[in-house]
Amino acid sequence: MRTFSLQQSKLIGGFFGRYQDLNGNVTLPAVYNRFVETGRFKALKCKNEEPKSHIFWDSDVVKWMEGAAYYLSRKEDKQIRQWFDEAVEDILANQREDGYFNSHFQVYEPENIFKKRWDHELYCAGHAFEAAVAASQYLHDDRLLGFAEKYADYIYDRFIVKQNTAFRTPGHEEIELALLRLYHLTKKEKYKELATFFLDMRGSENDPDTCDLHAYNQSHLPVRKQFTAEGHSVRALYLFTAMADMAILTKEPEMIEAVKALYQDIVTYKMYITGGVGSSHYGEQFTSPYSLPNYTAYCETCASIALVFFADKMLQLTGEKQYADVIERALYNGVISGLSLSGDEFFYVNPLEMQLERSKFHHSGKILPWGNENTPITKRVKVFSCSCCPPNLCRFLEEIPQYVWYADEENAMLTLAQHFSSSLESDFVKANVCANLPYDGKVRITLDSLGKNVTLRVRKPEWCEITFPNEQDGYLIYKGTFGGEEIVIDFKPTLKTVYANPMVPELSGKVALTYGPIVLCAEGADNKFNLFGVSIGDISNATVTPLPDSPYTLRVTLPVAYEQPMDSLYAYAKGETSEKTLTMIPYFAWANREENDMRVWFPIAK
Repeated sequence: MRTFSLQQSKLIGGFFGRYQDLNGNVTLPAVYNRFVETGRFKALKCKNEEPKSHIFWDSDVVKWMEGAAYYLSRKEDKQIRQWFDEAVEDILANQREDGYFNSHFQVYEPENIFKKRWDHELYCAGHAFEAAVAASQYLHDDRLLGFAEKYADYIYDRFIVKQNTAFRTPGHEEIELALLRLYHLTKKEKYKELATFFLDMRGSENDPDTCDLHAYNQSHLPVRKQFTAEGHSVRALYLFTAMADMAILTKEPEMIEAVKALYQDIVTYKMYITGGVGSSHYGEQFTSPYSLPNYTAYCETCASIALVFFADKMLQLTGEKQYADVIERALYNGVISGLSLSGDEFFYVNPLEMQLERSKFHHSGKILPWGNENTPITKRVKVFSCSCCPPNLCRFLEEIPQYVWYADEENAMLTLAQHFSSSLESDFVKANVCANLPYDGKVRITLDSLGKNVTLRVRKPEWCEITFPNEQDGYLIYKGTFGGEEIVIDFKPTLKTVYANPMVPELSGKVALTYGPIVLCAEGADNKFNLFGVSIGDISNATVTPLPDSPYTLRVTLPVAYEQPMDSLYAYAKGETSEKTLTMIPYFAWANREENDMRVWFPIAK
């Protein structure tokens, strides 16, 4: 299957339409201003001035530029256009004659170009290539494309022709998937060959960086022999995305086997209920199976975004519904939790529990630096020293329409993978979707198959309990020649109790609550009692209140058991238990008021 371009598939209002509006009106300008203040955009001028350009600053800027290109293609904005053009001009003015560009290395370490594997040169280049593809495809502006091709040609010459670099594969993967995007746009085999080189070389006996210790950046085995997700989660998922894209192109059985195994390892053993991945602060990495702590969960925002990238390629490769289910889970929970409801503050780390006093203590500076444990911050911030997540959100929110519709023209098949209010205009079919998730489950589809007999597949969400007569492999099937008929479906989201595998130590004996695709949490702001004394039993008396005019989306209240605090630290008898009313909100909306405790998982009431 293939997806549709952002010129063909567009959001029309709805839940994620609001996020796109927020991105254009608030997030893109806010991230730009923070990057100006911190010197990131100034660094593109390649001058030896303070602040000194960091090794990964270019990637921050070009990710913002990619997001700006998508946004400008759907809505003209003079200010954002000016900022975008200024950045393009600075990049073009300072690209070396041989094609190389890096605001840190060519100013401060020209003698070390392609000598420091861990210092993000190829990672920055890859993100610049993605911005170039976006500008060419959606703005019909080939200035950056010329830059990207010249730079990619230089990399090809250094790594494949001359082989005069100090390393053979990137320390931080990303360029692999970017080169394939460049190949898809230009159809130039050289870029596919270079991506293939980086994939085939990685972890091989010909790669001097192959080592068991380098599982951190997936250099421990050849990519076709990697069947478990190891190491830094964002690096891994960018690599797996490129592997899956290559599998789509080549249909190579070994590569297909590897990406299927990697995906199953993640979703079976290493993924949070929110679609968050990468449980450990140390190395921002995947750890052992079932190791999914709540309070110290890392779940970098970029990792959930990268999981969507990977799942999208797997959906294109196989057509299987499971991948669209995970995209939905990550979109509604693990991705947008990284952005404040106001659109201008961010989380890098997305824990599933907040213990306010514990976090405040460890961020207070009252103990020695080497005595600190890793604890999540208690509120979102406007910029980070490592600020990869904010611009990643800027571009990702604009890309969401690409995950709605998929087509297989050879088999005259159209797949509605996500139930977002949207339109589709293509030479294959035309369609409109009116959907009101997550407030209710009604989906109205109007389809014009342009005189062709087609099969429409509509994904049945994994949370839907209704049995439909036309189900097949998790899709609702509609066949025929459609001339504007309306198909109406109601998936009827309900409040559900979710149990974890008891092999997960932190979750054994606990439950979480969901409503449709939304994972719920409870915050101290709504519950003026100890959240860690709460246990949840019967939820039949819960009340779900949709809040369509509020960014909080919905509110759930339910009676719960509450264990009263005791006078002593320990006792031989259990404390008194009473009933409380617990208020819950979507997980993505937590930490938008005062600093407070938060929980997703609760003990089961006896």
